[in-house]
Amino acid sequence: MKLKKATALLCVGGMLLTPVTAMAAETPNEDLKGSLTIWEHNYSFENALKAVIEGFQKKYPNVDVEYEIKDSEYYSVLATAIQSGDAPDLFYTDGNSTASMEDYVENGALMDLTDTVDWSSLGEWNMGRSNIGDKLYSVPWLNMDTRTVYYNIDMFEENGWKVPTKFSEFEELLATIKEAGVTPISACGTGAYDLLFMYEPIMAAMDVEYTKGLSDYSVKATDAPARDAMKKMVEWADKGYYGDNWLGVADSNAMLLAFTSGEAAMMISGSWDATAIADNNPELNYGAFAIPSEDGVTGLVGTPSTGFSVSATTESPDAALAFANYCASLEAQTIWVQTMGSVSSVPEIEASTEISKEISESGGGNVYTSWQSVLATHSVDGTAVPTWEEDFPKVFSGDITVDELMDEISAVME
Repeated sequence: MKLKKATALLCVGGMLLTPVTAMAAETPNEDLKGSLTIWEHNYSFENALKAVIEGFQKKYPNVDVEYEIKDSEYYSVLATAIQSGDAPDLFYTDGNSTASMEDYVENGALMDLTDTVDWSSLGEWNMGRSNIGDKLYSVPWLNMDTRTVYYNIDMFEENGWKVPTKFSEFEELLATIKEAGVTPISACGTGAYDLLFMYEPIMAAMDVEYTKGLSDYSVKATDAPARDAMKKMVEWADKGYYGDNWLGVADSNAMLLAFTSGEAAMMISGSWDATAIADNNPELNYGAFAIPSEDGVTGLVGTPSTGFSVSATTESPDAALAFANYCASLEAQTIWVQTMGSVSSVPEIEASTEISKEISESGGGNVYTSWQSVLATHSVDGTAVPTWEEDFPKVFSGDITVDELMDEISAVME
């Protein structure tokens, strides 16, 4: 049957999504059968995953799909499952940002999706974290993973605090909030990535030109501006801007709870946290802004999003590939991006929430390369990211200095 393109409204999980180009009058495929288990790495993605599964099962009603959220120690649990031969059929991977996906490929754990998935809805930039060499091993999502400053609007208005327009104003704001007896920034000092999502926008605000230079590696990841931004974070920690017990905050969930409960005025984290904030406290009136440079320039540190890989040992390969192909479709991409309330990376998918629009507009059209992705791309032996992951939190516990960490990283960079 030849399918005709039509403009349709997608209704998934009770949510009416904005118009997209969809396939009209498509007959469900009842011949394909199988059973799939999908692993996701964080509860913030649960609603989007459920919505995508719902859309998939409308097309393939005889494929059973279950999912599990492995929020705690995801990568170690996944590695154990792969090694023991109990890998789920599809699972989230962090793409080539870390060494994990490359290790899975080298050990034959992932299915090569290069010629078995229809990539026509996805652009080259979006697939930037999906490849190992010239082969593709994961299906990305069409959202840009960026970092932002979430702030409690009501708290700001009640205290007369203003969104800063230059970096010195941001620092003055931190001091003012602290003096008012409120924690300025909800933070987690034990998670390398929680710290990263603060570090990168701070660095971008402190030195715009340096941050721009990361895109073509005309600057080095351990140059003085990178060190200065990390030292600024340490300075703010010493001043109590993250709260007195921030090194005891267990994880990103606890960090988010401190913000949504009103214990902290702001939280610097990922754009993907917007829906989790709303779910955690639907009554919270919150907004977002980018930390400005001293000249008032703003930008967003952004990376392509990653998604699911297919296990090479799946017992339902046809069903698993059907799910991967559905994920790559514009229909599924729209469901995911809009259910997440994410910053869309393509004009075909409209932002579904005011906060995602606000985050997108706050960057003033400037998008910067992630510092961490530079470590992954330009490490001579692949150890820069693991070194950073292990030792970044130690900077804040006082076990090592910023310069000691940066020297460690420099030693394994091009």
